[in-house]
Amino acid sequence: MRNEVKTREFNILVVEDDDRTYKVISDGLTVNPEYKLHRVTTGQEAINLAKEGYFVAIITEMQIGDMNGMELVRRLKKIDQRINIIGLTVYAFVNLGVEAMKEGLYAYLMKPLNTEELNLVLRRAIENTFLLIQAGQRKYYQDIATMDGLTGVYNHRHFHEMLDWNISHLNRSPQAFSIFIIDIDDFKKYNDTKGHVEGDKVLHNFAQLLVSSTRDNDMVFRYGGEEFAIILSQTDQLSAQKAGERLLVIVRSRMPVTMSVGLASFPMNAQIKSDLVVRADKALYRAKKSGKNRLCTYDEKIDI
Repeated sequence: MRNEVKTREFNILVVEDDDRTYKVISDGLTVNPEYKLHRVTTGQEAINLAKEGYFVAIITEMQIGDMNGMELVRRLKKIDQRINIIGLTVYAFVNLGVEAMKEGLYAYLMKPLNTEELNLVLRRAIENTFLLIQAGQRKYYQDIATMDGLTGVYNHRHFHEMLDWNISHLNRSPQAFSIFIIDIDDFKKYNDTKGHVEGDKVLHNFAQLLVSSTRDNDMVFRYGGEEFAIILSQTDQLSAQKAGERLLVIVRSRMPVTMSVGLASFPMNAQIKSDLVVRADKALYRAKKSGKNRLCTYDEKIDI
């Protein structure tokens, strides 16, 4: 069921019609294995791809064959205002970069490229994108080491860090919290049928729907592959059940996929992290076996 994510992946679109410049970009960014580059050579291709999939940043020439750089920036920003775009230009046309910043360009770099500068600006652009994504929910993620690059939510490692914190904190000041382990139903079939670009888009949109549909003090994580997790602070099992059923209705109405949810609560179901996660996972397994598109809560009968 679980397809564990071993490394994070940041989808980056490069709009470049010159092979030599693209090679400099590609070679310069390979130092970071988390960057997954997608290349197009025209502005229209960039627009089409940006409509189909999610990119954490876009690197583009300011003079692309079929479109003025400022027009490309303007149209890309209409698709997703949160995407940060980095422009490339030569000194003779530096004014294009300056003017494009008025249209929403994040930054521009001069050619020939300094790859160290490119990596630094790209990292800052990614950080800025995460801040913009989460600003609407008043959650600010300032360290991309805790983030999943594709979906814009917290990653698997940070899930375990926050579970440790919650259990340690609540052992000193007893109160309940709950976790969901969530699996998108039949995602492999959807991915194989619609294609990986559309699959990535669903993962991103699904994650952001979870964020926008939970409380500000709840935390959403990409657990691995098509699995997600939510920590619901100060939430007992009954309240968590109601929240989970509400989430199921929201996902059914707004996404082309459904989800199955396993619920376990601290301290009712477990008092240590490993047991809590295992029991939420067992509840999820029962939800999948029972027909999917539902929530199951852990109880001792699951172990019989």
